Amino acid sequence: MEELKQVARLIAARTSRFAERDFFFVGFGGFDMHSNLEVWLFSRFGTMDMGIRASVNEMKGQGIWENVLLATQSDFARTLDPNANMGTDHAWAGNHFILSGAVNGGRIYNQFPESLAAGNPADLGRGRLIPKYPYESYIVPIAMWLGVEGGHLGTVFPNLPNFNSSFIIPQLNLMSI
Repeated sequence: MEELKQVARLIAARTSRFAERDFFFVGFGGFDMHSNLEVWLFSRFGTMDMGIRASVNEMKGQGIWENVLLATQSDFARTLDPNANMGTDHAWAGNHFILSGAVNGGRIYNQFPESLAAGNPADLGRGRLIPKYPYESYIVPIAMWLGVEGGHLGTVFPNLPNFNSSFIIPQLNLMSI
């Protein structure tokens, strides 16, 4: 993933750029797999794994792994059940991961559905799950770690008032610093 290499170069040049804090967005598409899911997904995950491993190793090599965070985000998920072309279709709920030397890792911070079987209470059909937790559940503590003050969270995350605050992971639980 050339984009992650470029991010590493920019991070390495942070002192000469007088950067106190950076935020980078790296796109990695190719997951709209309506057919041949097994082959394509194996390939995409392999590419993603190599890029992320190299990026983590570079951040560790620069001695700043505790000050860098990588989080995933997607505009939609995929069905759990395959379609007629052995692919998946658009869905709603999805899973994300966060990597950092500052993350209290090795755990799941929200809950998986009690069942993924067809007809479970969260299933709208064909494995289109209703999300239980909002995107904000994990991105709000990250924003706070980056320095967004509590009084500005409603401006940064306008949907935040729509959720019970218990759905937001406390920053102290997620981050070790």
